[in-house]
Parts: sequence; C-alpha cells; structure tokens
Amino acid sequence: MKKLPILMAITVTLVMLSGSAFAWSDRAEGRPSQTLGQFFNTASLSVWHDHNDEIHLKSTNLRGQHVFTGVIQTDGRFYNIREKELENGDFIKVDRDNKTIRFRFTGRGFDGIDFKVKGGETVDFDLFKDGKEMSRKEIYIGKKGWHPWHNNFYLER
Repeated sequence: MKKLPILMAITVTLVMLSGSAFAWSDRAEGRPSQTLGQFFNTASLSVWHDHNDEIHLKSTNLRGQHVFTGVIQTDGRFYNIREKELENGDFIKVDRDNKTIRFRFTGRGFDGIDFKVKGGETVDFDLFKDGKEMSRKEIYIGKKGWHPWHNNFYLER
C-alpha cells in the first residue's frame, strides 16, 4: 500500500516535467482576455482555439523592440495557414509535409498566424523571446489566459 502514494507522486512529477497539456475544447478555447495593463506593458504571445476549429498564435508588443520565434509541430498536418499583420523581418515557414511551422515576429505591434490541423491529436509549441526561452507568464492560453508550465507545451484534442 505504501507504494501507491509514491507511484502517484512520481507520475505527477513526470507529467509536470514533460510539458503542459491543454484540451482544445477546454482551456485553449476562446481568445485570451488580458487586462489593459498586461496588454500595454507585457510583450506576450497568446494561443487559442475557436469555434471554427482554428488555432491562433498572436504576438502583442507595444513597448520596446522584441523578436518572437518558435516552432509549432503536429502529429497531423497543418492547413489553411494564414499570416496576420506580418511586416519586414517577420516570416512563417512551413515544412514540406505540413507538420512543422517555424515563425519569427519582430518589432512592435501585432503579428500572428492562424491554422487548422487535419488528422492530428496534438500541437506542440516551443516559444522564444529575444533568443531565450519565453517566460511562461508571457504566454496566455485560452479565454482565461492560462499560463503553461514551460515555454514548450502542447495542446491536444
């Protein structure tokens, strides 16, 4: 009987260290609602899923010059990939088999990408700001603005 609590503690620890999972139909649903202070004072990335089965990634940067980069991967295929408000120096690159998206958003303002996933169960995000792992407190997920455990997290159906 003493082994069960130890096994449970090990399992919880391993799950926490392996990345955060948010169900598309739960925590990732709906655009994050940030306070005005967060909106104007924090260079951040927001991730959400909407009722059209589309996933969105948007940078908000109204102070200073920052560079957001990252890799988004799926076990399915990305499609209907659309760039939003990209300027000079910004890019989105999709690999040949539509399983990986690499992006770079620079400067001030808003940049983003919208996409759908076909035939997959997970979407993995690995996010950086100014060449460093992004602080989890600068990543907002879903309507309630949940923060992942780490800059590398995944959403699952």
